[in-house]
Amino acid sequence: MRPAFVFVFFLSLVAGCAQFPEVDDATSNELEDAPYPALLPVGDVLDDEAPRLDENSEAALQGSVDRLKRRAADLQASPVE
Repeated sequence: MRPAFVFVFFLSLVAGCAQFPEVDDATSNELEDAPYPALLPVGDVLDDEAPRLDENSEAALQGSVDRLKRRAADLQASPVE
């Protein structure tokens, strides 16, 4: 176990000495000179009114569950060709 640990340790040290391509060439000069995007207040970005539950929400959810269960049963009963 100890030789494996020493090998992995030295392998990680050698990997840290690798040469990487220049990142500066990845973008053009036009992008470097472009202005920063405008910052917006959080209140403008978030929805003002969150969806609310009503008295029919539970029945609608139960109906969706029942439809999905029926569909799953139909798919399991159908033959696979």
